[in-house]
Amino acid sequence: MDTRGLRELYDTQVRGRVPERPPVGAVVRRDGPLVRTHYGTHGTVDHPPLAEPPTAAVVRRQAEAFAARREGAHWKVHGHDPAGLAEALAAAGFAPGPQRSVLMADLDALAAPAAQPADVRSLGTLEADPAWWPPLRELAAASGPHPGPLAELEADGAWCYGLGDAAVVLEDGRPVAAGWARAVPGADVLAVGGLTSPAAAADLVRSWRGLGAAYRYEGARHCCAEASGELRTALLAAGFTEVATVRTHTLAPEGGPAATSRPVLGLGGAAQHALWERLRQEFGFRTKVVDMPGFDPPAPSATWRLGDPVEEHTRPLEHAVRRALTAATEPGRRLYWLDWQHPCHDFDPHRAGRPGQPPWPGWAYPDGDFHLYVEPGLRFGTFGHPWEHTLTVFGTPLLAAAEARLTRLLGDPVRRRD
Repeated sequence: MDTRGLRELYDTQVRGRVPERPPVGAVVRRDGPLVRTHYGTHGTVDHPPLAEPPTAAVVRRQAEAFAARREGAHWKVHGHDPAGLAEALAAAGFAPGPQRSVLMADLDALAAPAAQPADVRSLGTLEADPAWWPPLRELAAASGPHPGPLAELEADGAWCYGLGDAAVVLEDGRPVAAGWARAVPGADVLAVGGLTSPAAAADLVRSWRGLGAAYRYEGARHCCAEASGELRTALLAAGFTEVATVRTHTLAPEGGPAATSRPVLGLGGAAQHALWERLRQEFGFRTKVVDMPGFDPPAPSATWRLGDPVEEHTRPLEHAVRRALTAATEPGRRLYWLDWQHPCHDFDPHRAGRPGQPPWPGWAYPDGDFHLYVEPGLRFGTFGHPWEHTLTVFGTPLLAAAEARLTRLLGDPVRRRD
């Protein structure tokens, strides 16, 4: 594909897309051709190529939307965007960053390595060595700035579900370089978030050929990256093509950001594995069909038989559980939602599920698998058993908040421990 075709691919498949599902913990708003994403800690404005720049009033409206949430904002301006956009951003208080090149490549056409390929190890599997994460974060912090920070990939949890990857390059068993990337949902493109070493960049990109198979059977076929200096030179030498230039304009919130973490985070990899193991050891969590009740909650606890999985039964149940979990959780504290063998989440119940907030993660009703809400210290929580068809609530603060309403909805408990 020539330069023009690659730029068209970038403009149509990467820029200004309204995702089918918002990123984890984010709220997406459309304002004409502009796509505004609020992460709770910061936000972004994206758009496809524009025929003319947005008016000063439109730009101010975006800035005011971020200010109302005390979020910083990032707005990328490309070299082929209409004249006047950068000036309108500056007038609204956005400060321009350094210019980078937008590079695109056909993954199958990347040049083969001149020497022995690097030893690239993916961290996107449960089997990956968790000891690689600290040096990966150190490598990321010591380089950059990167167009897609590693912390954002971790917050999405995308790296452990085939939607993205973080990887390290080993020399003599020691991590010496790192990179991370994610698939663009519904597109044919893999977007590089960061590469810490020009020398290892091409090997890292080649290792991601299969990413995005959750969206495309064979994974993404193209890759885009933003780079400058030696990294840009290395990627061009590997077969990338420059299709545009880009500069990120940043708006800082007055008084600093309102929050330092997203309302909802992905929970995966070693952290999720350790939590399931703790539930096995402390509460006898068991997953075989014959293991009922499969969970030995501490006192006090109560277990109710569930009704049929129809909306008129489940909606009041979910409302009751969510209200009780919020009441039992102090502001600023977080909960986990666990779905056996599926994506799990870490979230703040006071910052999810209401108008203007990201969706509340998960549900208490065990619709086909084990569902749990638990406080990080396992002081209280819920346990939904898909085969016994029961819901257990344990822990003093949660049981006090939930018992009366659940009994009205479901009848008397079938088990309890005082």
